[in-house]
Amino acid sequence: MTYMLMKVKRLTKTYHGQKVLSDLSFAVAKGELISLVGPSGCGKSTLLRCLAGLSSGTSGTIELNGEDITNRSTEKRPIVMMFQQPLLFPHLTILQNVTYGLKYQKPKVKKSERIERGLGILEKVEIASLAHRYPNEISGGQQQRVSLARALILNPALLLLDEPFSSLDPPLRTSLRKWVREFLKKEGVTALFVTHDREEAMVIGDRIAVMKDGTFQQFATPEEVYSQPENATVAGLFSEGLYNNRKFIQANKLKLTTVNKLLPADNERLSAVVEHKVMKYGYPFFRVSIPSIKQTVVIQSNQSFQENEAVDVYYKISDVSLITNL
Repeated sequence: MTYMLMKVKRLTKTYHGQKVLSDLSFAVAKGELISLVGPSGCGKSTLLRCLAGLSSGTSGTIELNGEDITNRSTEKRPIVMMFQQPLLFPHLTILQNVTYGLKYQKPKVKKSERIERGLGILEKVEIASLAHRYPNEISGGQQQRVSLARALILNPALLLLDEPFSSLDPPLRTSLRKWVREFLKKEGVTALFVTHDREEAMVIGDRIAVMKDGTFQQFATPEEVYSQPENATVAGLFSEGLYNNRKFIQANKLKLTTVNKLLPADNERLSAVVEHKVMKYGYPFFRVSIPSIKQTVVIQSNQSFQENEAVDVYYKISDVSLITNL
């Protein structure tokens, strides 16, 4: 039976009469990585702040390791939060930055043990050679590894990451997120990871929580969120395909053809216009707009189509998924 490290029950946060978080209930298993995704202002960062104790919920409870920590102060919660910026002390070496939190732990940690643990965690995050450098002497990606090491050296029960890669350039961001997932899984760390990036959420999360207006729209595995969106919000944010009149069709089930071509009886069609062609992974893809439902979609096709050409998008009726909530 899976051990649920954290249980959140009916957590609500009201600010100036407006609900920022609305009746959130969920559980996180020990060692599980959860990606939180949603538009700006949907409550992702507020949720992390409430879990960390940096902000108080208006109602609801938070349990960690079977204990109610709802009213505990931040310093008494076994939770560490990583922010968008590394926030390293510029006058301290990398080793001193990493071990800084141990100086104030109770019971007190001896200096020799702090150094030993600091070098150990730097070795784990593969930057032990940088121990005696200063933050301005290392790269942005290395600074984020230092920030992660500083968080994990405190052995938190739960790690919260608030868009830690947002300031990095795309190639570095791509390589670092893969490394972070592998590292956290190897170390058995339980974490909640906030991101705006759909691909990043899928790479890092064992499950994904899609948020809008302070509520969960769907809380499921990456595969389920992508291929079986529960409503139009999730389909629009996460899935690739078309949704219309409570129907969702994945992009890989869509095909292109010339206008009014005879189709089998078990197919449906939508009129579309080709916007442009792009080559990806050695195949031609076409971005088409569908005026009747005001959507665009990218479809792979080996046929030849021109920009602004009228076409039909078609699909098998059996490939349609019904969306329960709009």
